[in-house]
Amino acid sequence: MASKGSLTQTQVIVPAPSTVRGQSTKLYATPSGNAIAYGSGRTAVIRPIGGPNAGTSTEPLLFTHAQPVTVVRPLSEYYAASGDAAGNLKVWDTASGNYTLKLEAKPIARINDIAVDGEGQRIICVGEGKSAFGASFSLSTGSSIGEISGHSKVVNAVAMRPGRPFKAVTGSDDFSVCLLNGVPFKYGLTTRRHTRFVQSLAYSPDGSVFASAGSDGQVFLYNGTDAAEKGAFVDGSAAHDKGVFAVSFSRDGKKVATSSADRKVKLWDVESQKIVQTWEFDGDEVLQQQVGNTFAGDELVSLSFSGDLNILDLRSSTPSRTLYGHQNPITALSVSQPNYDTFFSGDSAGRVLVSTSEDGSQKPVEGSGHKGLVVDIVPTQGGEFVSTAYDDTVKVLSKATGFGSSALSTGAQPRAIASAAPSSDALLLATTSDAQLLSSASSSGLRSLSSLPLPKGSSSPTCGAVSSSGKLAAVGTDDNKLYLFALANGAAAGGAELKHTIELRAVPTAVAFPPEGDDAAPGAEKKVVAIGLATGKVPLYSVETGEIVQARWSDISARVTSLAFSPSGTHLAASSLDESVRIYNVASPSSILSLKNLHRGGANKVVWAGSDKVVSAGADGTIRTLQVKSAA
Repeated sequence: MASKGSLTQTQVIVPAPSTVRGQSTKLYATPSGNAIAYGSGRTAVIRPIGGPNAGTSTEPLLFTHAQPVTVVRPLSEYYAASGDAAGNLKVWDTASGNYTLKLEAKPIARINDIAVDGEGQRIICVGEGKSAFGASFSLSTGSSIGEISGHSKVVNAVAMRPGRPFKAVTGSDDFSVCLLNGVPFKYGLTTRRHTRFVQSLAYSPDGSVFASAGSDGQVFLYNGTDAAEKGAFVDGSAAHDKGVFAVSFSRDGKKVATSSADRKVKLWDVESQKIVQTWEFDGDEVLQQQVGNTFAGDELVSLSFSGDLNILDLRSSTPSRTLYGHQNPITALSVSQPNYDTFFSGDSAGRVLVSTSEDGSQKPVEGSGHKGLVVDIVPTQGGEFVSTAYDDTVKVLSKATGFGSSALSTGAQPRAIASAAPSSDALLLATTSDAQLLSSASSSGLRSLSSLPLPKGSSSPTCGAVSSSGKLAAVGTDDNKLYLFALANGAAAGGAELKHTIELRAVPTAVAFPPEGDDAAPGAEKKVVAIGLATGKVPLYSVETGEIVQARWSDISARVTSLAFSPSGTHLAASSLDESVRIYNVASPSSILSLKNLHRGGANKVVWAGSDKVVSAGADGTIRTLQVKSAA
């Protein structure tokens, strides 16, 4: 099919780091200190943190794996290495703009940590394996430069002495720390000061000392060349009251930061081994566990189990700022009207974030939110938003006040919610058992009007839509049918009459009406309904006759997840499980714009943010803004 115009990405809002209960999450900073690196799902992320360390680079970098990414380590300003849960090691070119692979290998069964020497030429990766718990490589040749041995269980952490003589240390679930002499790397000695799992290791920038942190709450200091004991960081009986998941040195090597499950981050003076500063995070005992940290320039970044990245000023006991993001697949997305300056996004864990389109900053929506997968979020006529989730509730939320105090029960698990905003206060809620008309005009927030008269014996609804006038509604069901309803006097009266039953060749998974009235551009098709199918096809049907109008859009290779007409009605945006977003031209069906491999794991939602921009979200936890340019 022909392609006219272009579809280009202009902004990406990155996901938060993935975390696992009881395990350290590895965070590392770029040499310049203006960005940090971590794994999120199957994506390796290098994320600028802003603030005083912000350089000229403000765009995040994202690289994909076929398996969950466990660690990302910048090797220099030009290369970064990432490892995943299947043992794949990838070294990426981060400076050329092409982001090509320099090295790819599968040395062990699972990679938990990666270390690099001060020259950025030698790499060690550790984790799980059948014959070894780690491997070492030369970046220039890809050849082995020694063996990683000395442990009897999975290795959780590794650190390399920055300069010569080269040394490496590894920490394991067998409670031990091993010193390796190099190059080539060979087993040197074992020290067993910890009584639980060793979670993290770090060398000082000058290589004179290294530190180890473990699940026993202890943090020990060693000589950098022979691993001789040089003391411990103690506050009471140990460094922390609970397990320590991360330890890192400041850029000048004079301070050590530790992050723990006791919800505290402590800054220690290396010479005196005394506490300099303590940060304690209030809130949920699990979500506020501190599971990773790294120094980025003069700032310290500590990771909460919830995925929040806390940026700490060493001179203040309160975080200077917090970076938020989705740890889970984004399943709901909406944009404010008419300015399109704010996005609301919800994920499969029930978290809802609000984002600004100007700088991509995110923050959690305040108030009592959802406790299950967020099905969708839609705008209301009054300028607020409505969301529904697998906790079987519908809630009102706003940019100013967050979630409202009231919630409307759905009666069954929701499948979709649709809005006629800004022209009407009509809402359509589709659940596994019925389809309901709601009104957002109630002073208390929401009001249930009536159920749509689905034919007796009809199957479970799968999707739904309501026209911008509030006079039409469409409900798809899992027996390959779509029901078109005429709403009496708009949706306000709550009455509805079945207009057409459309027989389809596959299950409808998304449905959309084009805009009506003055918003529709001349020549735009106004009296149709677009239906996305589980097979990937997107046919158009006549609202008046129920007959098919156009069936040429069949280029999607997987289930259509959402559909949205442009404000003018001239274009239709589609997202799908084949990881793509497509823009169809209604007047010229053969003109198709597409971006493939956009969201790893599937593109779940797409909405318009004006006449020439769409915003998409997907299983990779990212939100992407795309510029649409049609041919003149």
